[in-house]
Amino acid sequence: MIYLFVILVIIVAYLYGCFSTARIVAKGFRSLNVYKIGTGLADTENIYTNISKPLGTLVGAIDVAKAYLFLLIVEVLLRFIDTSVINYPGFSVLYHENLMLVYGMSMLIGHCLPYNHHFRGGRGIFTYMGMLAYFAFLPTCISALIAWVIVVRFKQIRFAQYLIVILPVVLFIIFYTLIPNYHKDLPSYFITLLLGNAVIMGILNIIVSKRLGEF
Repeated sequence: MIYLFVILVIIVAYLYGCFSTARIVAKGFRSLNVYKIGTGLADTENIYTNISKPLGTLVGAIDVAKAYLFLLIVEVLLRFIDTSVINYPGFSVLYHENLMLVYGMSMLIGHCLPYNHHFRGGRGIFTYMGMLAYFAFLPTCISALIAWVIVVRFKQIRFAQYLIVILPVVLFIIFYTLIPNYHKDLPSYFITLLLGNAVIMGILNIIVSKRLGEF
């Protein structure tokens, strides 16, 4: 039963990620097909650079909130089912941080490789930020601020994206190591899982970049 619930949530997370904010905003506000604009990616950067900076900012904010709130709602629902509906032994493992990371990554894969758009999604940077914020809020916020300065001051969008992938994990490791009681409820191997997610995020971006012929 537990395994079936895990598989169900993973599938739901992937399908949820397949709904493209960039596509909906471009179509709803400008009646544009985002796949025929600029890079052809359904992501924040394409909207921001080739359609509208305010709309791009809106898409980014929605993607962050979409990812963060999804994981929060999943946790709340699973806790409610566990305590108020079935009270099944071992059910609490479904909303343990380890599996929540899996749900978040499944959602991210859906964003980058959506089945309903021929696996043509976006880079998923803001969705990734929202996912990480659920586990490491402060490190993610600090990283986002630094990335924003890099984009505004030095116009280095691609470098800022790479920074967002790895810096929150690095800061989490520093905080976890040096700050007393900072997420000490989490096992030390959780850091390895975060690093694994960063690697997967990097791989997803490589797939997207190769499609664009960037390397």
